[in-house]
Amino acid sequence: MLQEAVETYLATLAERGPGINPHTVAAYRNDLSQFSLFVEQRRQRRHWSEVESEDVQAYLEEMRQVRAYQPTTISRKLAALKTFFRYLQSLGLLERNPLEMVQAPRAFGASLPVLSAEQLARLLEQIPPFTPTGMRDLAMVHVLYATGMHLTELVALDMGCFDRLRGLLIYPRGESRLRECPLTAQAIMALDQYLLRSRPYLVRHHPEEPGLFVNHHGRRLTRQGFWLVVRNYAQRAGIVELTPCQLRQSLMILAIKRCSELQGVQALLEHVHVSRGTRPPKPWGSSACSDSRAQRG
Repeated sequence: MLQEAVETYLATLAERGPGINPHTVAAYRNDLSQFSLFVEQRRQRRHWSEVESEDVQAYLEEMRQVRAYQPTTISRKLAALKTFFRYLQSLGLLERNPLEMVQAPRAFGASLPVLSAEQLARLLEQIPPFTPTGMRDLAMVHVLYATGMHLTELVALDMGCFDRLRGLLIYPRGESRLRECPLTAQAIMALDQYLLRSRPYLVRHHPEEPGLFVNHHGRRLTRQGFWLVVRNYAQRAGIVELTPCQLRQSLMILAIKRCSELQGVQALLEHVHVSRGTRPPKPWGSSACSDSRAQRG
């Protein structure tokens, strides 16, 4: 019932012609479907007229506390809801906008504290090194440490992205560019261990799966799935609160501190803004992680 209105709204957007980016419509579908599923399953709403500000507030807390979304992501999702609710109001399906009493989070708040080297060590100690999922998780953390990529980029990697011969990860960045990132020796070893001993077992029922990192069902691991695993490790390590941004920045700052070559430091700075509100300078010469135009066949 709720999803029907979402699909009608998306069809209306698509009918507006070439001025509407198809990626925008796809993002709206994801954001609105996620919210409709939440209010239907968690809040027992069957019609949009039943949705209230308390439901949006509960969803806001879900995004903050459970999914650990960043303020910019939450603001984007709330903006999609805002335009959708206006559409429902124009059809007479809503008397008032449930977002009127909900304030979007600030995109630039106080910087989150990064984990210390000791905390990171305790977190890594929780990962079992000889189980299929443990070998996968160690490989993923090592790749994060070596490249500084976002979790969405990490889980989007395919098998063909790993160039073992050159020790690189090659993955798309935009529609026409490829990004090449060198891996540390530890990351290559962790990937080798995972690909040799773990992944074949995990994908035994779905050998055709192209995703580099897969879940216990043999399908591509999602960002949410990986983060639930990391949060479980963090809780075992006594780390009460941890967000994806904190983990990524903590790994990057630790890598920068341990990096002795200027070129390696510059490559890492491309991925993380260590100083709040500032952008790192362009590296001199070529960086370790380089962008190249993808050749169209």
